[in-house]
Amino acid sequence: TAFMYLYPQEYKRLNRRLRQHQKKFRDTLDKSQEILERTLNADHVLQDYATDVKVSGRTKEVYSLWHKMEIKGEHNLDHIVDVVALRVIITPAHQDGILNENEADRGVWLCYHVLGLVQHLPGFQPVPTKVKDYISFPKPNGYQSLHTALMLNGQAIEVQIRTSTMHQVAEYGMASHWAYTDSKRRKMDSLYNTPWLASIKEWQNDSINSRDFVDSVRRELLGKRVFVFLRNGKILNLARGATAIDAAFQIHTEVGLTMVGVEINGKPVPFSYELRNGDVVSILTGDEGKPATDWMRFAKSRSTRAKLRSYFREKQNDSLREAGKILLLDYLWMHGPLIDRSSFLPEGTDIPKTLEEVEEFLPGKTMYDNIDDLLIAIGKKHDRAFLHALVSKLFLVPQSALVEAERDRASLLPNTVSSAVYESRKLANELAASLDTYTATPELSRASSPSARDVFRKGFADNDSDVAEYADPEHLCNECLPVLGDEIIGTKPEGNNDAPVTVHRIGCPHAQHAINSASASRFQVPDSRRIDSVSLRMLKTGRAPRAPELPVKLQWSDFSLIDDEVLFLAEIVVVAEDRKLLLADCSEIVSEMSIIVKTGSVTTREHATLEFLVQVGNLEAIQKLMDELSQVRSVMSVERRFGRNLL
Repeated sequence: TAFMYLYPQEYKRLNRRLRQHQKKFRDTLDKSQEILERTLNADHVLQDYATDVKVSGRTKEVYSLWHKMEIKGEHNLDHIVDVVALRVIITPAHQDGILNENEADRGVWLCYHVLGLVQHLPGFQPVPTKVKDYISFPKPNGYQSLHTALMLNGQAIEVQIRTSTMHQVAEYGMASHWAYTDSKRRKMDSLYNTPWLASIKEWQNDSINSRDFVDSVRRELLGKRVFVFLRNGKILNLARGATAIDAAFQIHTEVGLTMVGVEINGKPVPFSYELRNGDVVSILTGDEGKPATDWMRFAKSRSTRAKLRSYFREKQNDSLREAGKILLLDYLWMHGPLIDRSSFLPEGTDIPKTLEEVEEFLPGKTMYDNIDDLLIAIGKKHDRAFLHALVSKLFLVPQSALVEAERDRASLLPNTVSSAVYESRKLANELAASLDTYTATPELSRASSPSARDVFRKGFADNDSDVAEYADPEHLCNECLPVLGDEIIGTKPEGNNDAPVTVHRIGCPHAQHAINSASASRFQVPDSRRIDSVSLRMLKTGRAPRAPELPVKLQWSDFSLIDDEVLFLAEIVVVAEDRKLLLADCSEIVSEMSIIVKTGSVTTREHATLEFLVQVGNLEAIQKLMDELSQVRSVMSVERRFGRNLL
């Protein structure tokens, strides 16, 4: 019914063509069903090993048929194989009402036996290229069945063959059969042997919001698949477009991290090789193997990219930790006597000379609870002013004394220390640059960092240079809905270096709140005197105030490096003079140029307001969509909503 109203012209055109062929389709269905039932009922094997064999038939629904023709770009009904379809459901014989594992295998064998009977039905011609074996190669959602096609008097007929258990899973889902009927005989962990459930479990362990989860299911579980073999005969079921890198990480994370080479069908290929159905994959590993930074460009699956990000972030943090260690220990060696004389710590407290001794002083008056976070912050900032403030809070030393001690020095760092810090931060910067989404370090410089005054003037509390991090499309603000091409800014929780950076549009109230808070911190404004619109609105609505956040400079990466499959949410509002088929006309344009997630409408006596929550690729796509909508008859205005209403 919805198809008839959303696409009235397409519905009328296709329905007219179906009516012209309706008698032919019905006659073909009845005749083929009768012949198939007679053949199966007369088979002695089925009589001995199956308790029931059902044959049902149907003709394809109008919308389902139109959707398939649109996907395939096909306009000839005779070229659609499953307009007329038969389904055979086999119930294998079993003892005591329990279907054991051997009898389940018997059901699979009976399916192949029936396939042989179907291929030799009298008066029918089999189509050899249309046999699909989803029993040996199940779909990621657990679907199993044999599909084949026959020709009768020039009309194609699809035949599906499955057991009653397979039919239950196909119609009602994996849980309907697995958890209810087999719970007494299976271990709970075996549930995750199902590929799609294993993927969902893995995504659950990642930081993934609901929108990204749905996108992953749509692309990686419901999209087209490619099947490849390992040398031991195991089959890998991967998303179409997967590369050798994806195959290595699906085998095991350690295999991917130690991979040194790939052979496909016995021949060496590059890591970027796109896998094809039937390829035999051999992954070569070695102690010297480690991921290269350009692997991020070749990895297609979310799981592989997540594992690579984790690896590169760990290596990046290791480099920053080493740089912070060098800077801190050198600082304590340089100013140890001064700290000992000027500290307000209890009498007899020894100034630390090792990291273990420094950790005993944490957190002090700092916000760092462990030594690793402290060292990473020092290595990332590479700022003497930050070190002065940190040591002052940690060992209760007047900061002015530390600044005065360095004022007359010709060089703040010995050349050996400066070189070691530079190399560690250089490696961290290279690792950060390799990620689609990363925690970038400031631009390398042997010169001193900008002053606190300059940083405050820019409104960013934690950046010590003009370098901006790349935005992560997986962590977008749900309030302002940024899109590739928007002017953006980021925020992250204060004191949590590992937290992902949330991407905001430049005017988002939450981003402005973070900037204002950072600016107030620079002026040392007490929390009780900080007032902004976001805090006031939260207090008025009774919601708890947001945790303190720091602003982060962001930029979109090169448009050519953004995955074409990454989509962004946006809300479009159309105001028009109300008329018949207004919603249908607008919906048709929106569905052609984007993916509709949700709609809403408000109608008055004269005007109608239509709201569309859509998924688009970038800002240019939004503009083109709005331009097309503005050309619809009776439309008065089209705009993109800044906030969110439908989400």
